[in-house]
Amino acid sequence: MNPPKADILEGVRVSMPFIFSVFPFGMVVGTLGVNSGAGLPDVLLQSLLFFAGASQTVMWELYPQGLSLWVIAVAIFAVNFRLVLYSAAIGRRLEPLTKPRMLAALFLLQDISLAVGIQRADSPSGLTWHYYMGLSLMLYVTWIISVVLGAIFGVFISDPQLVGLDMLVPVYFLCLVMGFRAKPNAATIFAVSAGIAAIVFVYIGSPYHIGAGGVAGMLVAAMLATPPANKASNNVV
Repeated sequence: MNPPKADILEGVRVSMPFIFSVFPFGMVVGTLGVNSGAGLPDVLLQSLLFFAGASQTVMWELYPQGLSLWVIAVAIFAVNFRLVLYSAAIGRRLEPLTKPRMLAALFLLQDISLAVGIQRADSPSGLTWHYYMGLSLMLYVTWIISVVLGAIFGVFISDPQLVGLDMLVPVYFLCLVMGFRAKPNAATIFAVSAGIAAIVFVYIGSPYHIGAGGVAGMLVAAMLATPPANKASNNVV
């Protein structure tokens, strides 16, 4: 097992290539925040409290619409429900941790730390808390700095749609969906989720289509999933 300092530095080193994707995303989120009517302290506090670019983007798109808090919360929950699954996946692969260390690890959990963490866990070195924190903290600090810079300079962008910022969420989620395309029943789940979301958008409107599509996709995935015990029993004749 590597010394803790070596694991931290290795995690920081591995995070470096991802900074080039995290930084511009953070600047866009900061820009969306200030253009939605929030101040720099609000945008900064939001980023400090929850490290989730997709849900932050959704919030700043819904915030100017004057929607009730519960509607925004449901939309954010649907967007970030995948983190519940992420936490189960990464929690089993981390070395045995105390509750404070596990909570710190889960607070910093997002798409990159999950993907890199699982890859590391499958290697001979294994996934240690120090490696994971070196990776995740570097991304977190980069995110905060980029969001603040975006909020500072975002006031000079009078029309975010003019520079294509309104396409950020669709492109981001399309990339996430493509990452799951090889999973069992993926096509069926995507089709049902997209279909329900489209119907709700047409007949009810935004942002209810986000929650409806997400819930529909989760229900279909749960119904089509085969429990491990059943898989085992099917192999017994």
